[in-house]
Amino acid sequence: MPITTTLVDHPAIAADNTDAMAQWYEKVLGLVPHVVAGPNPPQTQRVYLVGPPAASGAQGVAAGSMLEIMPRNGTPRHNRNSHEPGHSHIAWRVADFDAAHAHLKACQVTFLSDVIQAIGGGRIISFEDCEGNMIQIVERK
Repeated sequence: MPITTTLVDHPAIAADNTDAMAQWYEKVLGLVPHVVAGPNPPQTQRVYLVGPPAASGAQGVAAGSMLEIMPRNGTPRHNRNSHEPGHSHIAWRVADFDAAHAHLKACQVTFLSDVIQAIGGGRIISFEDCEGNMIQIVERK
């Protein structure tokens, strides 16, 4: 019998600068730190679990779906496209697509596409975070 899952707990991004990335996700996407750990030697940077502010007041690991921001290792980064094997991007659902899109423009993010029709309905647009990882915002009707 398969296991029962309830939600995606967290994808993770290995970052050059975890503090700067956590600050970018808060400024641009409104994701706040729910857990901050470390640094734990030999690491010199902190690890973050960031996510939307919890409406119910839940904090820490009870906050819902989050993004882990962890220090990267020394492996060189290569340019990826959206259809390479493996995880491709993170899509964050937004309540007001037009307001979110305007905010992204004001934050001068690098857009990777125009607004397009999302699979399953709604609109979607792709852009990069501060270290070049692909992100999307999506509205669902």
